[in-house]
Amino acid sequence: MGGGITLFCLALLGAGNSIYANETQGKGQPTLEVKQDATIEGSIVDAKGEPIIGANIVIVGTSNGTITDFNGNFVLSNVPAGATIEVSYIGYKTTTFTVDGRDSYDITLREDSEMLGEVVVTAMGIERQSETLTYSAQTVGGKDVNELKSVNMINALQGKSAGLTITPNSTGAGGASKIQFRGSKSISGSNRPLVVVDGVPMMMDLSNQQVKSNYGGERDGGDAMSTINPDDIASITLLKGASAAALYGAVAANGAIMITTKSASSGKVAVNFSSNTTIETPMVLPKFQNSYGMSEGLYSWGNKLGSEAPNYAKDFYQVGVTTNNSISLSGGTEKIQAYFSYQNIWSQGITPTNDYMSHNFSSKVGFNPWKNVHIDFTAKYTNQQIDNQPASGYLFNPLTGVYLFPRGENWDGYKENYEVWSDSRGVNVQNWVNTQQENFNNPYWILNRQKSEVGRNRYEFGGNVTWDITSDWKVQGRLKYERADERWKNNLYASSSGDRYKMGRMKDNRYFSDQLYGDVLLSYNHTWGDYSLSVTAGSSFTKNTTSHVDLWSDGDEFVAQNGSASGDMYYPNIFTPNNFYKNLSFLNDGDWETEKRLNSVFATAQFGFREGLFIDASIRNDWSSTLAYTDDCSFAYPSVGASLLLDKFVDMGPNVDLFKVRASYSMVGNDVPLYVTNRLYRIGAQGVLTPPDEAPFRTLKPEQTTSVEAGFDGTFFQNRFNVSLTYYKTNTKNQYFTVTAPFEAGIRNRYVNAGNVQNQGFEASLGWFQPFNDDFSWQTDVNLSFNDNKIVELVDLLPDGLTLSDFGGAKIILKEGGEYGDLYVRHMMYNADGTPQVTSDGKPVISGDTNDQLDYAGNINSKWMLSWNNTFRYKDFTLSFLIDGRIGGKVLSMTEATMDGWGVSERTGEARDNGGKVYVGGVEFDAHDYYTTVGSTSYNTPYDNSQYVYNATNFRLRELTLGYTFRNLLGTGNHLTLSLIGRNLFFFYKDAPMDPDVSIGTGNGMQGID
Repeated sequence: MGGGITLFCLALLGAGNSIYANETQGKGQPTLEVKQDATIEGSIVDAKGEPIIGANIVIVGTSNGTITDFNGNFVLSNVPAGATIEVSYIGYKTTTFTVDGRDSYDITLREDSEMLGEVVVTAMGIERQSETLTYSAQTVGGKDVNELKSVNMINALQGKSAGLTITPNSTGAGGASKIQFRGSKSISGSNRPLVVVDGVPMMMDLSNQQVKSNYGGERDGGDAMSTINPDDIASITLLKGASAAALYGAVAANGAIMITTKSASSGKVAVNFSSNTTIETPMVLPKFQNSYGMSEGLYSWGNKLGSEAPNYAKDFYQVGVTTNNSISLSGGTEKIQAYFSYQNIWSQGITPTNDYMSHNFSSKVGFNPWKNVHIDFTAKYTNQQIDNQPASGYLFNPLTGVYLFPRGENWDGYKENYEVWSDSRGVNVQNWVNTQQENFNNPYWILNRQKSEVGRNRYEFGGNVTWDITSDWKVQGRLKYERADERWKNNLYASSSGDRYKMGRMKDNRYFSDQLYGDVLLSYNHTWGDYSLSVTAGSSFTKNTTSHVDLWSDGDEFVAQNGSASGDMYYPNIFTPNNFYKNLSFLNDGDWETEKRLNSVFATAQFGFREGLFIDASIRNDWSSTLAYTDDCSFAYPSVGASLLLDKFVDMGPNVDLFKVRASYSMVGNDVPLYVTNRLYRIGAQGVLTPPDEAPFRTLKPEQTTSVEAGFDGTFFQNRFNVSLTYYKTNTKNQYFTVTAPFEAGIRNRYVNAGNVQNQGFEASLGWFQPFNDDFSWQTDVNLSFNDNKIVELVDLLPDGLTLSDFGGAKIILKEGGEYGDLYVRHMMYNADGTPQVTSDGKPVISGDTNDQLDYAGNINSKWMLSWNNTFRYKDFTLSFLIDGRIGGKVLSMTEATMDGWGVSERTGEARDNGGKVYVGGVEFDAHDYYTTVGSTSYNTPYDNSQYVYNATNFRLRELTLGYTFRNLLGTGNHLTLSLIGRNLFFFYKDAPMDPDVSIGTGNGMQGID
């Protein structure tokens, strides 16, 4: 099943400073009475119609002026009749106009090819002109995430940037999304980019809990991206390579996502409100047979039904609804400015009883106590509540029962009476076709009696002080504290999971995490004629701590309160620790309390010549506590780069606005997991000391990524055509591995440094802006990327490769000479003449599941990614659509395999319609014997995975938007924008029976598994 949003509408309301001009400059001048010392208002946009935030509007010859707000609007008071107004913004040609009696003015600024262009936020929050950068960096506006709202804001950037891959989890609202730049690099570490908000790295995880197998029962721990209000975002800069993010060091070896949030400006209070309602239905459902009934009290291999059975999956799903409301207030004086926002999200999922609620409070207050000193304080609080978050795997997943329910049975009866009274137990127990199957339960029992409940809180407090010592020297200090906690309850009532829990099971887990970050930066900027120099040096520290408490217990017998202690608990379905007198466990799947410290010093410098030649150099040194007990806990790495704006030195004519070539090289280190350098004893039940089964790793070296990047950026035809091309190559060495230790060593595992994972490819972005007239324009953009991955070197101690993940015989195995994400599968065995091998009872023979017995089936990663985005504007109408897709790669559907094994799939029905026979390689098989062998009947039965591998190539209509803005609908300056938006509406092409962009978890090797 794939999730698809089919219909939603968006309403935006602006008030306060949000004023839109009623007439465009250059049109016929109306005859109006000239007002004395009037108040004028209007908007400032660029050539593409996008608002320019922070443009200066000044009455020439006076100090009276203002700046534009978040929507590009302005209000200017005390304007004399006939005054000349100057509008300016860095990178654009200054424009003037004369006040002629109108109240509103709509101004379009043109980019100045003689000046440097847009300002982008780079590593450590350092602002740079985009043309001076020596690496690839793409800035997307806040509208890319706040107009097309998603519960997790990062999902709105799907298809918006070359080289960026975003795969939402199948766990719905509150779930994490898998984010990657330029392929997978680290085998045992993280492959996701660093997320930075206002220059400070964000604490991403409350815990590392994610779905990791096909078994089930694991949870999606979410990530911090869902706690960011998209309406708070001013811009996002994507630093795709290690060179771009080198100043952040180990945590940014996979690039960085730089988020800049909105701040208030001086002026009267502005109020902005947005409301988004989403209606959601399943995008892709499996194809079922509904003609053959139940067999063996469980499967659907029975006789032909008298009438067609209903589609139980359609009966199960409901229409999902999500509302996303946000309001913000901003304003202030020259001395103090404040910005406050509140966001509320409520979501009803497409599976019954799945509910999500989020409250997001944010504030930012700025002070200017002295002329050259600015102080910012920020505070944020987020609360999330999730009930019955969709699960993956066989166990604890209601879809298992929905898809496998025997055809023709009484679905409504089990739905309405999912539990019945048991006289022998004195409680209600599960009512189902077969209550002894652990991986096949009544879906309504799971939703109501195996309910999953998650409560999360996140707190953030930060401060920033900037002192402009002189026009050249500046010092900045930042401090931020983040804390998060989560409680996950998953209590199971008596008779759950095939009656495995006869009196019930209590599970109450609590997680805590915090991060303290601080840095100090000293900057110097100066220009001498044709030469310029920009230097920043500083130091930072990051301290992370985590802890968790996991309580788990279950009971098998009923025991009177004063009876013997032969059982485990007093009463069924009472989920408190006091109800369990035996078998109460503290589950510990790792270190229950951790602490990590990272200290760093860094410096970067940029030398410029004639605003056309720029040379960059940076260096950073980290001291990581995870490298304690090794030879050296310190590691340093440099980066260098150069960019040449050839149009600054050679006259290329009026149609060349920018002609830039760039190249960079960087080296980035990375530390290792906690505590592997000095393994300690653990205290088990009843105080038993358990020795470590891994050898301490005292010769450990930090992981090292080297990156080479070269590219071209150009704009042509008065900035209407832009192109960006990038080639990159990265090699990640000194990878961290766990290998089996020799028996005589007395330990099970030991650690080694080895491996070399290489990624190389290119990215291309092309854009064209076509203004047909003052009212009608078209913007089209194409993004294309290609990534080729290779395991150049692994480790000699793993002759059969390293298994990254295992899904019931289908494995992601890394082998030297292979690629990251190679899929190996069980398969049918064939004779030398090409005919299938057959068992004595007429069934096909399936291979074993050791690494040397599996067949290579392809790679789960697509090498080619592309998207095409178009926006048409006609007066106040906007129409846009985004088509994106991928070419290559493989996906595995365990859903299809299980449906075959249980006899509910469309193909098993067709086989019976055609005589109940299946022919493979000239050999005849009975349909039942064939599909129960090649298909799956439980989470641990061997089956032929190779038959359920599909091509991941697909193209879809990712987004479609039609909007209209009602100007001054609720009074002057109060506008209403109404949009009808669709996401994931349909596929233009798809080979797989499910959504190929599926991911059951964010971990390495989890993508492409259904």
